[in-house]
Amino acid sequence: MPSKPVLQYTPLAQIAPQDNQKAITDAVLADLGRPAFETIVAELEPTKGEINEAISHLNGWAKPRKVKTSFAWYFAKATVASVPKGCALIIGTWNYPIALLFGPVIGAIAAGCAAILKPAEQNTTLAALWAALVPKYLDQSAYILINGAVEETTALLKLRFDHIFYTGSGTVGRIVAKAAAEHLTPVTLELGGKSPACICDDADVTIAGRRIMWGKYNNSGQICISPDYVCCTREMQPKLIESFKAAIAEFSPSGTLTENAEFSSLINPAHFARISKLIDGTEGRVVIGGGRDEASNKIEITVVADVKESDVLMQGEIFGPVLPILTFESKRAMVDFINARDNPLALYVFTKSTADRDYFFKNTRSGSFVQNDVLVQFLIPGLPFGGAGPSGYGGYHGKHSFDTFSHERSSAAIPNWLEMVLAARYPPYNQSKLKQMLLLTGQKISR
Repeated sequence: MPSKPVLQYTPLAQIAPQDNQKAITDAVLADLGRPAFETIVAELEPTKGEINEAISHLNGWAKPRKVKTSFAWYFAKATVASVPKGCALIIGTWNYPIALLFGPVIGAIAAGCAAILKPAEQNTTLAALWAALVPKYLDQSAYILINGAVEETTALLKLRFDHIFYTGSGTVGRIVAKAAAEHLTPVTLELGGKSPACICDDADVTIAGRRIMWGKYNNSGQICISPDYVCCTREMQPKLIESFKAAIAEFSPSGTLTENAEFSSLINPAHFARISKLIDGTEGRVVIGGGRDEASNKIEITVVADVKESDVLMQGEIFGPVLPILTFESKRAMVDFINARDNPLALYVFTKSTADRDYFFKNTRSGSFVQNDVLVQFLIPGLPFGGAGPSGYGGYHGKHSFDTFSHERSSAAIPNWLEMVLAARYPPYNQSKLKQMLLLTGQKISR
């Protein structure tokens, strides 16, 4: 294990936000067509914040803590120490290839773990940059980066690790979990799913439209917590569509999104073809967008109204710039629809009413819940980020990252002089010894 994990943070900061910012943003632009603004705001600055938080609080996180216990064990020096799990495998993904790789790495370093870093192979330019930077800045006896695709990842998963952290699709997540089970290795799975945005009739439609469109504009909707579909009443739908149109016009005043250099491309032609097939196959009404440019792998933000439950757009996570709208008679019907499906990674509710907000919160399950905005839960320091059920399990960010890669090791030190009290536990047993033990440790259930 690395003996002084905090010393790794300054080099890690140099890899990401400080010394190499231009090289990194250029690499992301080459791979994703994503503007530097989005990369800095959504990845580099949050990563820098994670590093600063770990440096500031590591001593407190790692300090062994005494446990409040019963009077009978007052002198046992009951203590819990956070110790490194060991060697971790951290598998990143392509859509946010900085924060989703180095966020977990920060937790592993803080906990004192060694780690193998496996970036996504789809980011060819950035993966080559990581291969040059990681050996330059991080201790190679503890932190190794391995590039490659399915073959290399499969080989890694055959090895025994002390923790595996995977970000990506549910399909691959099941493969990772199955491989980890062969060694009884604990796993954190950060997956995805269809994250709904529910718009109540009292919502500020202008704000809802701008913020939801921002969630689809960022990285061209290729975000695991991007709003995947909208739930609203039939009366709200036309107002919302007009708000969406106004937001897109505000975001791209100079022309169509496919011609906008600040609007990200889809990751590759296969993804472009998949999203195009969804648009072509929907039975809903395309009310916004639909334009495409195959040469640049760009598809406009496409809003589809009057979508039915059985529509092709509702059969899986879209993970792109397409937003179906489904209409419901009531918030109860929206909740029933959400609960009939896998737990989403995120649930967004737009309402001015605390009562309506609480209704959605108390009657649904999701990895995270946000009122009147989207995506921001990933950026707010102190909040754990993670899924629930099919959208993943385990969480990270801040101390939660440290805890993910730590084992809480309990300890006790029993003084020898307690033998005169504890001697009653030894056989041969009798009623007198039982009474002595019950006097020491007996419990009554509180009513």
